Amino acid sequence: MKRFLSLPLLGALALGTACTPKPKSYATVDGFTQGSTYHIVYNDPQGRDLRTDIEELLEDFDNSLSVYNPSSLLTRLNENDPAAVPDRWFTECLAISRGISEDTEGAFDVTLRPLIAAYRIGTDDTPHLLSQREIDSIRVFTGYRKVRIENGRLVKEDPRLALDFNAIAQGYSSDLMGAMFDSLGIEDYMVEIGGEILCKGRNPSGGEWKVGIDRPVEGNMVPGEDLQTILKLTDRGLVTSGNYRKFAYDENGNKVTHTIDPHTLRPAVHNLLSATIIAPTSAVADGYATACMVIGLEKSKQLLERHPELEGYLVFSRSDGSMGVYTTPNIRKRIIK
Repeated sequence: MKRFLSLPLLGALALGTACTPKPKSYATVDGFTQGSTYHIVYNDPQGRDLRTDIEELLEDFDNSLSVYNPSSLLTRLNENDPAAVPDRWFTECLAISRGISEDTEGAFDVTLRPLIAAYRIGTDDTPHLLSQREIDSIRVFTGYRKVRIENGRLVKEDPRLALDFNAIAQGYSSDLMGAMFDSLGIEDYMVEIGGEILCKGRNPSGGEWKVGIDRPVEGNMVPGEDLQTILKLTDRGLVTSGNYRKFAYDENGNKVTHTIDPHTLRPAVHNLLSATIIAPTSAVADGYATACMVIGLEKSKQLLERHPELEGYLVFSRSDGSMGVYTTPNIRKRIIK
């Protein structure tokens, strides 16, 4: 999982206070997908059991966009299988990614798969901090402008170029799940896949959904155990990105985080500890949260000022070691605690 899990809090249950019993029409489905977990709550007035529909959608998504599935469409396209043709999900993810890349001057880039593999990020092996020579050799076949879809086919400027949608895929899958519920006439739901959240309507207590954001400190490994804040959320997507859980040390003791700066092709280094972004969709929130963790605090503030449709909650470290918080005006009304 590329970021820490933002624990959804249903009503006031996780706050240790009394909670209104869930109406029978609300159902909960939990499981594992995309190398992480999912937690879904929905209110179907017809009382349908949608576990099979949910599992089938997640399985189809894994077969399309998983970089870890050796037979997925994404894997086959990365390996230049001539029979592999981009499907709708792949095409939409690439288009959303391209838009965020252009808007952030390349801070978001889904062509870093070869670099991620070289750093050994997401594996059980000791991370390898690359030399400048190694970085320069990989730079030749990375860059979001070097890939496109033309006449229904994926076109790469270099066959070694490989895509990794992990910085947007879980958010996009949350949106797909929401679209499925919408098509079934379900108006109240909360979808959380790998920490990427999409909420609509009301929670079982009749109010807005509540989402807890974990405090971004090393050692806070249990989602929901030490919360930074709690936000109200409905009809929006929310994603938190941070480096305090997903990092390791190479053989020389150098810290290697999972957030790679596409400009330097090295792990991003700055004082931004976590970035929570609320957006119209979870995919957009996912991409911009990742971009913020690349560009750091000050540039993230500028980015959010340019996008009034985005809401941001940024946690950063001060020079004295204390933590500070920057919030956009539009997110402050959501803060419960």
